[in-house]
Amino acid sequence: MVVWARIWNDVARLSFSTALTLALVSTGCNKQQPSVDQNTTPTENTSGPVVKNEADGGASPDKKEDAPLVRDIQHQSFETATRGGDDPPADSNPPPNVTVSGKPVYKIYKEVVAQWDSIRFATADGKPIRYSATVETDYGPIEIELRPDLAPNHVRNFVALARAGYYDDLLFDRICHDENELETGKMQVFDSIEAGCPLGTGEPGKDSIGYWLKPEFPSTEAKVTHEPGVVGACRGNETDTAACRFYITLCDAPFLDGNFTVFGKVTRGLDAARTIAKQPTREYEEDVSGSLRPDKPIKIKKVTIHTSVGEAGR
Repeated sequence: MVVWARIWNDVARLSFSTALTLALVSTGCNKQQPSVDQNTTPTENTSGPVVKNEADGGASPDKKEDAPLVRDIQHQSFETATRGGDDPPADSNPPPNVTVSGKPVYKIYKEVVAQWDSIRFATADGKPIRYSATVETDYGPIEIELRPDLAPNHVRNFVALARAGYYDDLLFDRICHDENELETGKMQVFDSIEAGCPLGTGEPGKDSIGYWLKPEFPSTEAKVTHEPGVVGACRGNETDTAACRFYITLCDAPFLDGNFTVFGKVTRGLDAARTIAKQPTREYEEDVSGSLRPDKPIKIKKVTIHTSVGEAGR
């Protein structure tokens, strides 16, 4: 995410918070859910929410045949929530035909569109449907609580991509570390990891499979700030250019608030994310200071989505 702004020649003249926010832009960039054994079938717990495991494509509570779709702020259509390929960002590249993991991009795109409306955030009787994700990495699992109350379209996008198998065998493509001295004389540090580039490079303009998401910034009342473990969407120069890549912050970074869409929080496995951030990196000629690629590939082995149904009104 640090790469995001330094593509501008005059970035050195910007304040650190402004520069880093732009830098994040240029690369394209709680309550813990119950853990679920991937080999188990859905079970009911009378003392808590119903948990569904989707590791093997099992049914989830958002797929009720008797629940008519009602368009509202949490259930927008794919066309409403996204910026399409007929209006690509100026600095974007055409999507690749195949991801670095060997998956046909057009099939992933079609599956995301097909799933979009089936991903609900409430049951027919008004009970909230909660989502979490387990990201299996080379250094251990990272569990993420997804927040449709903050950014329903970004959560829906992440869930659809994960269910389509898009993230499986992709890479953590960027490790960001940057230090700058503020006008006050204090040093400000930024650390994060990024993943989800279809080509595994994290290069600006190469993070989409043919569509982009419109921003979803929470109201000030939501009191959401960038702290360690926040999961957000990397984007390009324009606010409506988030796509497939996501970041995990490893430090407090309030200067990002209101500039990037936050859609989740790590509930377990932040140590795995920090271990990833400590791996050796390599700088390429086209890269900018502060945003480097891992020296050796760091894989996302698999992303599994879990769902649970809460009590109405909670």
